[in-house]
Amino acid sequence: MKKIAKILLTDINADRNREEALGKYQQLLASAFCNYATIKLSLNLFTMYEMSEEISLERRDEIEGYIDTIDAAIRSIYIDSDTEAYAAELEEITAVRDAITKKMKILTAFTDAFEIYEYIINRREPDVLGNVDDTIDVSALARSMYEFVFSENDKMLVNTRIQEFIAQLPVRMTKQRFTDIISNSLAIYRGGEKKSVDQFVQTIRDAALMDIPEGFDSEYPRLSEIYKAFKEADYKNLEKKDYDSLNDMLVEGTDIIQSAVTDYLMLTEIINDVLIILNTDKLADKSYISCGKDLSIISPDAGFDIKGLKKYDISALILAELVKSDDIYEASKRFDEYFVELEGAQEDAYEELVSIEANLDDLYGTYYEMYDNPELKSAFDALTKADLLTSSSLFMDIESKDSEDASMISVVSDEADDVYILEVKQSLEEDIDSLFADITKLEKRSIMAKVLSLMPVFFNSQQEILEYFEYALNSCSDKAELTAFRDIASDLMMG
Repeated sequence: MKKIAKILLTDINADRNREEALGKYQQLLASAFCNYATIKLSLNLFTMYEMSEEISLERRDEIEGYIDTIDAAIRSIYIDSDTEAYAAELEEITAVRDAITKKMKILTAFTDAFEIYEYIINRREPDVLGNVDDTIDVSALARSMYEFVFSENDKMLVNTRIQEFIAQLPVRMTKQRFTDIISNSLAIYRGGEKKSVDQFVQTIRDAALMDIPEGFDSEYPRLSEIYKAFKEADYKNLEKKDYDSLNDMLVEGTDIIQSAVTDYLMLTEIINDVLIILNTDKLADKSYISCGKDLSIISPDAGFDIKGLKKYDISALILAELVKSDDIYEASKRFDEYFVELEGAQEDAYEELVSIEANLDDLYGTYYEMYDNPELKSAFDALTKADLLTSSSLFMDIESKDSEDASMISVVSDEADDVYILEVKQSLEEDIDSLFADITKLEKRSIMAKVLSLMPVFFNSQQEILEYFEYALNSCSDKAELTAFRDIASDLMMG
């Protein structure tokens, strides 16, 4: 397919039957998307079914409902070949994806909340347990941290280590210094895309719990109870029994979040692949990826030679057999031969897809409005959604690019100029003021540490990093907090 893509792109660029060549390119790319998503789906679906059998009782009905919707879509594609049902399946699967995305936002908010209070609880631990160390040499600690940061030449690793320390260091800076650091970080985005600025600001807002998602108080009652207990705890006068209770709740809450997130991540990966196929199957030219046999009349029990099938066909057989089977373990007994044939297939299919897809954005931007051809535009929209669904971010907004975007590109500037940066900065600072007016000093310090760890590294030299470490440690007169940080830093340096 890669060779055919090159020929078609040459024809498109040379204006040799360009409109026809564009249509053929779209069919080719749709085939590559279908091939990749089908192979990937066939390798993951059994795992999803296994996972569903271990779902906790309180979420089983919900998850099984989602799986029923997924099964219906897979059945319409690989068993019924009912392309007329695709529109309805797309709507239902998208609704499931939206519901899971909403739940993930809530769980992410609880994760951010628990990290804020974990920071506080950890710093009270030495005082509660009576193991405060009054003899910490802060200069030696800062030096050992500094040496650890620069013990490797990998720039990304160095930055990661700096951010890990900043996330845990005692915070004793004024609100003005804090907002100055944010302002300097925003300035880095000057001249870039407004979208990048907005994403950076939203990351800050999420980390600081400035935008509580809808359903935060009601979707997960036990998590809400734990969060309320964290909010109401008297950390300055924390007794051993209260400390133990908070720690137990932190472990419980983390387990609840991790269990739900694991399920939702698997489901969303499956859903994204189904959506890719629903968006591209009718457009695809299957002659590129399939042997052309009617697989619905083939009975795996009758014994047949799969050597004549292509990877797409074998994957389609797996999916059909799993969805039809009343016993997935019985069905999977004959899959060993299939999976041997699929070894390395997902990687090969992805490499081929990436090679062909690399030109999609340029073609979309150049030719979407050039031709008054509804089919061409519809195909571009479907392929663009499929492209977004292959993103490393499982919860990527798949409605972020449409025909309106294409027509407005030349009309509205997307550059983040000085005026835009200033507006964003002032709005964020006002919201930080409002947030800090209603929370305790311990909460402010924890939020500051969390947000600072998200900043692009804001030091101009290695010496400044050492000085910041020394300043943060020397400014902290709370020996319990210093002891707690010393232990955390030691853990980080020990790996």
